[in-house]
Amino acid sequence: MNRLVEDSLSPQVEKVSKSETLLPLDAICVLTVIPKWMPTLDKWPPFFKSFADAGYNMIHFAPLNTRGASNSPYSIYDQLSFSHDLFDSAYDEPVKESLLKSMLLRARNEFGILSCTDVVWNHTAHNSQWLEEHPEAGYNLQTAPHLRAAFELDEAICNMHADLESAGVSASLKTEDHLTQIMNVFKDTVLPRLKLWEFYVIDVTASVASFKHEFVAGEEGSYDHGFVSSGLRVWADTLKNAAVSSSNVGTRFNKTVTVSAAIPIVQRLTQKSDSMETVLRVYTNILNEINAPFYAEADEDVSYIIKNVWSRARYMRVDPHGPQLGLISNRDPLVDTYFTRLPLNTVTSKYHDDTMCLANNGWIWNGDPLQNFAGPDSKAYLRREVIAWGDCVKLRYGTGPSDNPWLWAHQKAYTEKMARLFHGFRIDNCHSTPIHVAAYLLDAARKINPDLYVFAELFTGSEETDTKFVSKLGINSLIREAMSAWDPKEMSRLVHRYGGTPIGSLTSKEEYFPLDMMGHPLDSKFFQTVEDSEEIVVDVKGSAPHALFMDCTHDNETPHQKRTAEDTLPTAALVAMTACAVGSVKGFDEVVPELLNVVTETRKYRLAEEYEGIIPAKSILLDLHAKMAREGYTEIHVNQENDFISVHRIHPITHDGYLLVARCAFSMNHGDSVHSPIVLRNQSVHVVESAGLRRARLRGRKTIGAIAGLPCFLDFSAVLTTLIKTQETSFDDGNMETQLTINGGAFLPGSIVLFRTWMNGNSLDAGKLWLTNDQGKWPPGLWEAVDCLTDADINIVLYRCGNEEADSIGDGAYNIPGHGELPYCGLEGFMSVIETVARENDLGHAICANLRAGPWMMEYVVSRLKKYSSQSPNVAMLAKWFEERFEIIKSFSPSYIPKYFLQVIFLASNAVRYKAVSAIIGKRSKFICPDLAKASNASSLQVLSQSLLLTTYQLYGRIPTTGLFPPGRYPDAPYNSPSGAPSLAAGLPHFASRHMRCWGRDIFIALRGLFLIPGHYDAAKSHLISFGSTLRHGLIPNLLDQGNYPRYNARDASWWWLWGVQQYCKHAPEGLQFLKVVVRRRFPPVRRYRAGTADYLVVEESEDVSGDEGDVFVDTNDERMYKYSSTIGQLCHEILERHARGIDFREWNAGPQLDHAMQDDGFRVSCHARFDDQSGIVFGGNRFNCGTWMDKMGDSEKAGTKGLPATPRDGGSVEIVGLLKASLRWISEDVLVSKDWEDFFPANGVVLKDKKKILYSDWNLMLKDSFEKWYFIPEATDDQYELSSVSAFISKRGIYKDTLESSQPYTDVQFRPNFCVALAVAPELFNPDHARIALEQMKKDMLGPLGMKTLHPSDWAYRGNYDNANDSTDGTVAHGFNYHNGPEWGWLVGFFLTAYLQFNAHSSGCEKKLQDKLIHWVQGRMLNQKQHIRNLVANPFAGLPELTNANGEYCHHSCPTQAWSSATLLEAVSDVCDLTGN
Repeated sequence: MNRLVEDSLSPQVEKVSKSETLLPLDAICVLTVIPKWMPTLDKWPPFFKSFADAGYNMIHFAPLNTRGASNSPYSIYDQLSFSHDLFDSAYDEPVKESLLKSMLLRARNEFGILSCTDVVWNHTAHNSQWLEEHPEAGYNLQTAPHLRAAFELDEAICNMHADLESAGVSASLKTEDHLTQIMNVFKDTVLPRLKLWEFYVIDVTASVASFKHEFVAGEEGSYDHGFVSSGLRVWADTLKNAAVSSSNVGTRFNKTVTVSAAIPIVQRLTQKSDSMETVLRVYTNILNEINAPFYAEADEDVSYIIKNVWSRARYMRVDPHGPQLGLISNRDPLVDTYFTRLPLNTVTSKYHDDTMCLANNGWIWNGDPLQNFAGPDSKAYLRREVIAWGDCVKLRYGTGPSDNPWLWAHQKAYTEKMARLFHGFRIDNCHSTPIHVAAYLLDAARKINPDLYVFAELFTGSEETDTKFVSKLGINSLIREAMSAWDPKEMSRLVHRYGGTPIGSLTSKEEYFPLDMMGHPLDSKFFQTVEDSEEIVVDVKGSAPHALFMDCTHDNETPHQKRTAEDTLPTAALVAMTACAVGSVKGFDEVVPELLNVVTETRKYRLAEEYEGIIPAKSILLDLHAKMAREGYTEIHVNQENDFISVHRIHPITHDGYLLVARCAFSMNHGDSVHSPIVLRNQSVHVVESAGLRRARLRGRKTIGAIAGLPCFLDFSAVLTTLIKTQETSFDDGNMETQLTINGGAFLPGSIVLFRTWMNGNSLDAGKLWLTNDQGKWPPGLWEAVDCLTDADINIVLYRCGNEEADSIGDGAYNIPGHGELPYCGLEGFMSVIETVARENDLGHAICANLRAGPWMMEYVVSRLKKYSSQSPNVAMLAKWFEERFEIIKSFSPSYIPKYFLQVIFLASNAVRYKAVSAIIGKRSKFICPDLAKASNASSLQVLSQSLLLTTYQLYGRIPTTGLFPPGRYPDAPYNSPSGAPSLAAGLPHFASRHMRCWGRDIFIALRGLFLIPGHYDAAKSHLISFGSTLRHGLIPNLLDQGNYPRYNARDASWWWLWGVQQYCKHAPEGLQFLKVVVRRRFPPVRRYRAGTADYLVVEESEDVSGDEGDVFVDTNDERMYKYSSTIGQLCHEILERHARGIDFREWNAGPQLDHAMQDDGFRVSCHARFDDQSGIVFGGNRFNCGTWMDKMGDSEKAGTKGLPATPRDGGSVEIVGLLKASLRWISEDVLVSKDWEDFFPANGVVLKDKKKILYSDWNLMLKDSFEKWYFIPEATDDQYELSSVSAFISKRGIYKDTLESSQPYTDVQFRPNFCVALAVAPELFNPDHARIALEQMKKDMLGPLGMKTLHPSDWAYRGNYDNANDSTDGTVAHGFNYHNGPEWGWLVGFFLTAYLQFNAHSSGCEKKLQDKLIHWVQGRMLNQKQHIRNLVANPFAGLPELTNANGEYCHHSCPTQAWSSATLLEAVSDVCDLTGN
């Protein structure tokens, strides 16, 4: 913004009061004036009044400084003086400056007009006297010796008239044939005489002579046969690199050979017996070979010279559109002269001749604006590529003031003088002005006038380069030209480009947008008033440089020349309707017929009459332009039909606006087609003006003595119009519409109609409080609607994938035509699209088209919540809240519906997520937001943490087809309900419903992160009880199937359940009392584990009574279902003791009906602990089943893998050993040390089948003492591993085994990431030094962007890309056989980071001083996950994936959001915060 009243001109000027108006950039209406065509200064006020009455608030003056010999205002003779012809008398310079200052102040104070002027930094007039004193200010042959060849060529061109005379060719050039004759003289006589090639090549004759003088034959053995055979090109390159240099740039033969360096090279090519003639012939041939590309370069440049001279001569002397100059002479050569020759006088006589020629300035077609075309790296002057301005000398600044002190000081003084007088600068020839020079001078100007308005015209041809100039120089506006449009379609594009944001743009107050979208944590004080002291960080989107849109500039041909005179009015009107600065040139409004030449035009301006040309219409347009900018009419709709263009400029809040319909007059040959009727829904209109410009078809001649416009008639009215018929129609529902119909017979080209529009009927006014009350309050009714929501309700409102929705209410996710099905049915499904749409203001997106086309999306949002209200009554209030707002939105014009739908969704989504996260904060997670009152304390991981925590709500919900208990069969189950207990899905969308939803392993890996850290203790407890109730054979099931038909094929699920119990007791308020909770058993246990009976822990498993056996499958209608009960503590003991005693059974219902691919042996499940070797390690599984998380069963008959597990991992799986150790540690060190431990735990040890008892404390120590011996693979070889069965398979050392004594020995020593789980859960098992070595290898080789490689890339079985649909014969990948043989799994990252922190920050031997660096690295590693979870374009499910392909590449067959991936990373975040004290 610039002040309308400026206070920076001098200390004496009255200061601006706070009540005075600021002029927004978009309100600027600038008029270009050429001062030399104005009367003297004392007669300017009437012109100012005329300009102000026409609506202009800024005058752009071409330079007012003393002009050079050409009389162009842009060829300044003296930058520090003002032209004498501006004043009525001859004044000294201080008086002139004072008079001008007073006049400009009068323009501002009396007429409300700011002033700006051109600053010309790139050149000076060729006759500027100071050039004689300071020739170093330009590019001469001393300061720029590389220009010598160009100067000699220019001299030859200037003297070419003599060559024409000698050749008998006339110097009067008029025809193309004559031009050909002249150019033949140029090619055949002038150029050969110049011998330009001498500036490129080595002087072979001179060099050979020097060589002959110094050459001495080489010694025997210097001859190099291999070098000789390499050929002449190699010899030449060798000698060129070693001996050729360029000195005395700009001189002929400036490339020289250092003979002493050349001689050894020639000696390698000649023998001692060779004659001097032979030697010199070799040397000459090499020099000629070196010169060959230089000659080619010279020839190429000469061809450019000929082409460019020919083209320029044709334009200047033959082309009918050119100046058609006359006789070729010394004063008027064939083409422009490129150099100014300083006169020889007493001042210049002291200088060398090389300083007397100065390069003229100019421009180059499609030139690189960032390259100095007079610099040593440019051949523009030699090739004659410059369109030279013969009256301007290009100024040479160098790299800084020290390179040319006088010039920098002079131009600084000039700039400061202008800054004292004017409110703004137009940088002339900005694209050719060195950026560092302009920046320096603008800095000087802004010290004097900080509010300086700077604009420029850039001809870079690149928006990127434009932006570079704008950002480096702080340019406020770039000039854009309406006269560049070649037809109405292009004109409409320009108006749209600079017109503002589209109608219905998704621009909203910050409080409507999701906080995390703007980089804020969700628990910020969102609905509270922002304090002045608080910092608000807003995600700012870059924009194109601000435009100053000119209907015509002083360099443009007029509409009369390029189109028709009648087009003057529609062009002015269309420009005025844009949301940017606008401008014009004096004479345009008066319809001056031609471009006025700033050099040759001698007439003066007339004082225009108020009715002249288009002035009556223009004044209304410009006043309206400023009003719309000041009042915030920022939205626009542009429509072009035939030669009609309609522009509707709208206020984004009130929706009041102004509608222009204009008919262009690019030509008078127009058809009968008119603009189709315009229908405005719920809007009324009123005529602001109606006008049509008609040129009087009178013969006339150029006005002598004054600049005048064409005789024209302006049909004008500010009351009514006959060009458009308007009709209002009211409807029964309270809505209405206005239709505008074009009168084609009357609405001729050159006409405009301007309306004011405003909302009417059942419009926005009816619901001014429908979005929000005053700042600092929640939107009405929204808090009440979300405050009652439970965790399961939040899942319904925000999430639910299509399968979950179909299971629950029989519907699916919303499908947007042209986009596809949304990832979620709830609000976050819409957010996955509209966050990006809102950021990009992408009104062309399919979601906006669907909203404009009908109310289906709004009805969907309300309908689904109403359907859910029968099972979840709490969502009914929110459904009503949506319904009330959507009813209002439906009455809006379709253009506005996307905007307000998005706002409502944003508000509701933010509110529900706020409710979710604030509830979490209140329960447990202080680390997520340490201090809500101090935003500066927020962790950098806060947004990531909250995104991860929302994963709970994504995956935890109530699904009718599955739950935690058989429907109706466990009515007293904790946290159950008639509609079932909410359950956690392993991932979405693949594991959404039915028996595939709840996986024991996945749930208990995720338990701490998704339930316990956020404080969802009830959810954690219900899952522990549910799975505990299904304990059978001493195992927790992997697939729960809500207890109907659970499957017991996972050896690790029991250990993860035990891990969950430990974590629950640690985090939940009830602690170890949880172990007393009674759980009803879904299946009858064997007699030994029937708690409450005399048999408990006394009888053997084999003593079961026939007909009352334990561990048998009973159906859900069997009376034995839930007959027995155990406490959680008893279940824990049962799992441990049964593993100690040995488990061996065949799965119930074994066969293809249970698993279509598994071989018969695979249904045999076995587990046992080994104590005879004092290891205590649990072993299990066989070659034909896969009982750990790496559970891919081959099922490709074509590839021969059906029934073969890809990763059986039988034996002692390392993570199971770690989980076993964690359980034993917890029982020994936490449970059994309680004085009343017998109240909640049944025994202090296990009894084996041979009656031997193993105390838990002993088993714990047994594992600790044996683990390293059995699992660590030392970096150095030793006897143990040299003699072991797996030694031949070891490829990596310094790591831990993946399994122990598997059926396939090589798999024991495969480098897999599973040992990091053991490192995290049982760090005491490991030697810290060994652990750090292994972790560093894992970090280096296995850690991917989002996951851990499941197999080392060097392993023969590694296949990094998973494709479950692969139907090839390649057994390593067919049907996704490589699921766990390379693809990168997300859940392991959390355990790795936890372990990495543990062993590098806590364990013995770690370097505490590196802790900050460690934390920084861990946080940096999490940035990938943070960026991924927030990138809703690539990741619409807003979670962390199950897995990725190699190097983090997207995997189509992976779940895009997986419970354990988010959970374990959240654990790592928690660990980081614990480490830092947050």
